[in-house]
Amino acid sequence: MTVSDVGPPPPRLRELATRLDVPPGFRVEVLGGAIVISPIPPKKHGGSLRRLHDQLSPRLPDGRVALRVCSVEAVEGEDYASPDLLVTTIEVEDEEGWLVSPEAVDAVVEVVSPGNATTDLTVKPTLYSRWGIPIYLVIDPRHGTLRLYWDPQDGEYRAKHDTTFAQGVELPEPLKGVVLDTADLPRYGVRR
Repeated sequence: MTVSDVGPPPPRLRELATRLDVPPGFRVEVLGGAIVISPIPPKKHGGSLRRLHDQLSPRLPDGRVALRVCSVEAVEGEDYASPDLLVTTIEVEDEEGWLVSPEAVDAVVEVVSPGNATTDLTVKPTLYSRWGIPIYLVIDPRHGTLRLYWDPQDGEYRAKHDTTFAQGVELPEPLKGVVLDTADLPRYGVRR
């Protein structure tokens, strides 16, 4: 038997994920060697991201931008994650493609969705730390809380800080001095 008798090799996960016929209202990521399809988040999720982006952008160091339309690729393997927001070098805006190297990422932000909390709270901290992303900020509108992770070492974040929307948060290096006021972030199930 020769290789040609066996047929073509199976598609790689990343390639397969980009070819999926995903129903409207869902998005795809490859996390931990698995294709993950999750619902697109609610409008309050988008409101949180707009508020964070509007605050973050003018406070970033020169040469850095906050983007909402890119994915971060694993250092090795097929995984990629699509954070709600990432801080990266301005040069990324002029590159082709949709995947950003984790070496070019200063921070990722996830706003927890009602139906996808486990991924943001348990899977992504492990992946982002393994990929060496310096800062991971999790906004949880279900409870009005924030969790800030930093200092990735040996596949896990060595430091974390929990707070509430009312208290806001100051980011550590490499974004030291950037303070986010989170008091006006919307909460799920609460009307203004």
